[in-house]
Amino acid sequence: MEEKVGPAEAKGPFRCPRCGTPTWGALGNCPECGQPLNIECPECGARWRYIYDYKYCPSCGVKVRSEIKG
Repeated sequence: MEEKVGPAEAKGPFRCPRCGTPTWGALGNCPECGQPLNIECPECGARWRYIYDYKYCPSCGVKVRSEIKG
């Protein structure tokens, strides 16, 4: 099965949405608190970074929410 990845697989630095620890795009989870840094579409499986805060999946258009688990 081919993995669908959205445009948010950026490799640059950003801060964790939960704890604010500096992190970078190569990581799947925050190294400090474990917060997932990707959001996955429940319909098609496309993934993107939380920082893009899409309301609709950029791959299939289904409505999604980017809630931060805290």
